[in-house]
Amino acid sequence: MTRKTISIDADVYRQLNHKKAPKESLSAALRRLLADEKDPADYLEELFAVPVEADLGLLRRRQSNPTRSSRRRRVA
Repeated sequence: MTRKTISIDADVYRQLNHKKAPKESLSAALRRLLADEKDPADYLEELFAVPVEADLGLLRRRQSNPTRSSRRRRVA
């Protein structure tokens, strides 16, 4: 891996040092901080790209026999 020497102001160094994780290198911190943030719409596209397989029999059984709450019914 090639290494480059850069100069940054002391206040920038302090800010970077403050934002890095305890055992994270400055290079790793810069890589993490400069990474492109993913658009939430991209996550939706990924979710809908894979069809969800559901156990329809289980869903129908749960709908016909819903679980009962252990709380007492309130009388109005």
